[in-house]
Amino acid sequence: MKKLILSALLTAGLAGRLCAAAAEDSKIFTPFFDMTLSEAAFLPSEGNIFSGGNINTQVGLLSKITQKDQLFALYNFNYTGQGFTPQDSKQFTDRSMSHGFNFEYRRLINDRIRVRPGIGFNRGYSRTGANEAWKNGLYNMNSAGAQLAADYTFDEEKNGYVTLQYLYRSVEFPNYTDLLREFQNAGNSAETSGGLQDQTMGQISLRPSWNKFFGGLTYTVQNYKNQKVVANTGVYGTTKQKDTDTALDFGFHHRLWILEMYPMVSYTIHTSNQNFMKYKFLGDSSPQFAADYYNFKEMNLSVPVDLNITSKWAIGGALSLQRRAYDKRYARNADNDFISAKQVNTMSTLTGSIRKRINEVAMVRLFGSFIVAGSNNKFERYMPYNYTGNSFGIAYQLSY
Repeated sequence: MKKLILSALLTAGLAGRLCAAAAEDSKIFTPFFDMTLSEAAFLPSEGNIFSGGNINTQVGLLSKITQKDQLFALYNFNYTGQGFTPQDSKQFTDRSMSHGFNFEYRRLINDRIRVRPGIGFNRGYSRTGANEAWKNGLYNMNSAGAQLAADYTFDEEKNGYVTLQYLYRSVEFPNYTDLLREFQNAGNSAETSGGLQDQTMGQISLRPSWNKFFGGLTYTVQNYKNQKVVANTGVYGTTKQKDTDTALDFGFHHRLWILEMYPMVSYTIHTSNQNFMKYKFLGDSSPQFAADYYNFKEMNLSVPVDLNITSKWAIGGALSLQRRAYDKRYARNADNDFISAKQVNTMSTLTGSIRKRINEVAMVRLFGSFIVAGSNNKFERYMPYNYTGNSFGIAYQLSY
């Protein structure tokens, strides 16, 4: 669910960071373009070989009106094809696509302070089945909202600044419906069978950056409009679902001799008042109640390094680790019974690559990855939890 909303957040966040260096440029129009294309083959430890591609494109235009006033428009397109995914996220075969639009008015208050009010729109599509049409995706999403950001520059020489931003979005899932509720209550209304994922989202973030070091603290609240919290009696009560995320991240991008490093680490605390009823089989008359089932703490670490052999050629390596530990969710055995240990998922990826810079704005990279996903949850009827795999692919990047 969180990943479906990420595309809406990404467009708004990019608008506050892209073209920062060009903000003081003397040009009337300053374009921005960044595109990454990749295609890979995936070899899982179980199942058939498959292939998948990814496309991520941002197109922006900064327009200078006066010495203090600017307009910034950004379009973001993202396509995520089939591929290996962390546990509790989606199937390997799931695909998603999103279009995001963000518009900002930028006003320079003085030499150090700039404010950026803006509006954003996003439309997301999903495909969970091979024959499912994009327009009919169960998790298709539309969002719209506004944001207000303020930038404070404290070191112009080393691009040191701090950004405080508040963002608000109204998110709707027009195709989502609870089929089980429709079956149980044939005459129910759209409020009970549909619109359960509709929500409002508020986010506040504080992000400093200096000398190619960056980081930030982000707090996000999702208030569901119709989804109620399930009680220990197995029925939904009157309390509406509410989720929060508190995320802290840090990273940098530096060169040391012939080494180019850009590691990043993040830590997220997710809380939800939603509970869970575990049915062991269809028609189970005594399901088990699990309180605070979706609360977790997650750590992500990524350490990419490029060894620049020449001005055009580089050998790359990267280590990526993800660990999610649930606060109160117990893992299940192969028979779908809870065990005494809390569920913990880990996913490790080791990647090697060869990169060639074609020119100042384009590069191509050949890569191969080895993935190990593990969990103490052994019930894998609906999602893979324990697997290994290899992937081989090519990526092309164009940026100016």
